[in-house]
Amino acid sequence: MTDQAVIRTAEPADLDGLLALEVAGFDEASRWSRDSWAAEFAGGDRCVLVAECRSGGSEPDPAELVGVATFQLVADVADLHRVVVAPEHRRHGIGRGLIEAGLAWVEERRGGRVLLEVEHDNAPALALYRWLGFTELARRKDYYGAGRHALVMQRTTGTGRDHGMES
Repeated sequence: MTDQAVIRTAEPADLDGLLALEVAGFDEASRWSRDSWAAEFAGGDRCVLVAECRSGGSEPDPAELVGVATFQLVADVADLHRVVVAPEHRRHGIGRGLIEAGLAWVEERRGGRVLLEVEHDNAPALALYRWLGFTELARRKDYYGAGRHALVMQRTTGTGRDHGMES
């Protein structure tokens, strides 16, 4: 039996599943609150994507949310606000799929550049972002708390390259 992940636009009804991903993916100090996630749904300039998984068995079963990513586009610059993949589903391409779907959303809206912050020692996330073409732009000391620095990374989209932006 294999699990198959499907990426779709999130709905407010997914909020409890998103909060469960937060608990599984982050320590308490780093988790987003219910209000933070609800605000992602309220913004017209936002794209919240979820990956849901159904087991490949013959019996129908409810889909399980196994990942989420949220983007915001202001003018021609997008921010990747959050990516969370359930620990037991990591390293199966779900994070990459969510980010690639978000990058497509940005390009469809003529966004030229995507920015993100990532904890400086999050090696799996850094490897994925670099593989997807993100490059380091800046460092933010103690961004996530004492000794927890952030790297700011950026990537131009096909639209950005069309307008002379370089990553």
